[in-house]
Amino acid sequence: MDNETIRRFGRRVRLGMVGGGEGSIIGETHMLALRADGLCELVAGALSSRPEVARASAARQMIAPDRSYDSYAEMAEREAARSDRIDAVVIATPPDSHLDIARHFLSRGFDVICEKPMTRDALEALELSQLVHDSARLFCLTHCYTGYPMVRQARDMVQAGVIGKARMIEVEFAPGEPGTAIEPENPDERHWRFREGSMGKAAILGEVGSHAYNIACFIGGSRAEAVSATLATFADRREVYDNAYVTVRYQDGAQGRLWSSYVASGNDMGLKFRIFGDKAGLGWDQESPETLVHKPIGEPAVVLARGYGSTSQASRAVTRFRAGFPEGYGLAFANLYTDFAKALIARELGIPNEQYLRELPSVDDGLEGMRLIEAAIASHGSGGDWARLSNR
Repeated sequence: MDNETIRRFGRRVRLGMVGGGEGSIIGETHMLALRADGLCELVAGALSSRPEVARASAARQMIAPDRSYDSYAEMAEREAARSDRIDAVVIATPPDSHLDIARHFLSRGFDVICEKPMTRDALEALELSQLVHDSARLFCLTHCYTGYPMVRQARDMVQAGVIGKARMIEVEFAPGEPGTAIEPENPDERHWRFREGSMGKAAILGEVGSHAYNIACFIGGSRAEAVSATLATFADRREVYDNAYVTVRYQDGAQGRLWSSYVASGNDMGLKFRIFGDKAGLGWDQESPETLVHKPIGEPAVVLARGYGSTSQASRAVTRFRAGFPEGYGLAFANLYTDFAKALIARELGIPNEQYLRELPSVDDGLEGMRLIEAAIASHGSGGDWARLSNR
């Protein structure tokens, strides 16, 4: 987006946030990411379900006291009545509240940025998808790893036929740090992801498995047709599954595996993918995100690096620093906010915005992820039998 278009809009995109206040694991990341490129500002929030924490968090973020709210319902109603109302809401709460929060804001004409997993289950995801399409509002699901320049480079190479016809897609997201591998002695200290009430015993498939599946679809360009899953619990005293192996048949004939785990002891993030076609393979590791390995059959591996003119247009579009000056997770996350802001600005100015939405995870991607989770749970319940994804 050129400077003249931004000048015409004349202000930053105004955001409000629900959740994400002090004590939130993901909240600080959102705060950094939304401000990174100067297109967005946080002006309102219901930052915690506890009023005293909400007010303290708002003060820390320099949100005016009259725009710090005790509930998201109050925030949606009062912001809708303002002449300087927010443009969009960021939902950074556990997934069992996403649908109702989104409903409050979509019904009042606000665009939505939503944490993953999109909802508690596939039925809620279907309802939210219908709400978004009926409202014609913008919706971004924060599968942030698609914001990395070299992930977008990989997608472009697959689409251009560099690896040939995709055959196998392997994605793993398997951390094993103390906060995930070891269950606290006191159950009250559990994070929501380890509470069965948040989204069921298979919450791991939403918290980390949805990222793995989203990357597989983003890179490979296809969606799952059926899955065979095995889920297990290894950590003592844990009430949810903490390891999942999901074998996937894709609609285009490719096959793959998704490994999601909290107990891969010694791993830090443990996110990586490999995709193999009939001509070559590609591999990327989130802990070395600046490079992508391209290995043709019978030829030496080629290491492609971010920041060079030889990378794809989609990769260059989200590259800020020249080669040799590393970018990372925070700026990959920021790329989603920047794409979203540009799409919103273009729409408000009557300019086509499809180019900014092309790479963004959508409500349809969120629904697809919840359908995969539903099928994986069904497969595990039948001893690993193949289960087809719903098309409702």
